[in-house]
Amino acid sequence: MPSPKQIVKFFAIMVLLFAGLMWPSRWWQDAYAGGFRAGGNLVFARFWFWSEGHVKFLDPNGIVPGDLPPWAGKKVPDSVGVKDTVMVLENRGARAAMGFLRTSSRYIGYVPTAMMISLVLATPVAWRKRFRALGWSLLVVHLFVILRVSLTLAYGYCGEKDYALFHPGPFWLKMLGYSETVLQEDPTVSFVVPVFVWFVFLFRPSQWNAQPVVSKSGISNPG
Repeated sequence: MPSPKQIVKFFAIMVLLFAGLMWPSRWWQDAYAGGFRAGGNLVFARFWFWSEGHVKFLDPNGIVPGDLPPWAGKKVPDSVGVKDTVMVLENRGARAAMGFLRTSSRYIGYVPTAMMISLVLATPVAWRKRFRALGWSLLVVHLFVILRVSLTLAYGYCGEKDYALFHPGPFWLKMLGYSETVLQEDPTVSFVVPVFVWFVFLFRPSQWNAQPVVSKSGISNPG
């Protein structure tokens, strides 16, 4: 088991890394927002099982001609606070049918990503293990981000809207709304999921700063 000194050091490094990544500098967070929108456009160009459903992820402050169909008469919502992304929900099976949802790349994707990076890089194991675990854990975290966005889009696409793709019954609509609220709106989820992924991939207390022990026979054994 790690010593109290190792545990304190781990938490101190993790907190400093996370604070640095969350520092209110727009350079890397804006870069992530751009990647978030590009990834969304790639993953959700067709919304899962509904070929009529097409989603665009747009920067509300950077809309250019061609981003929306020429018949789109609705004004695209402006960015509000941390909600830096507009999701355009289009139903190509219904003429001139689309809707808009705002979301935050920071809270949905950047916070769990920063938490994941901080946890992995602060873990006192060999750097090769850290980088390997970082690659796999970031993949899992972004699969979780895709799940979060999918629930938001599914909830946005159901109901009595003119662009709705499906019409679940009251019970399933309520359950979908509850699931979307828990995974999308609850900020603790952005911290709990990275901790769980870190625990699965890298939490091996016996390996923390493990040093070889040389026996009297001269054979090295792991401590």
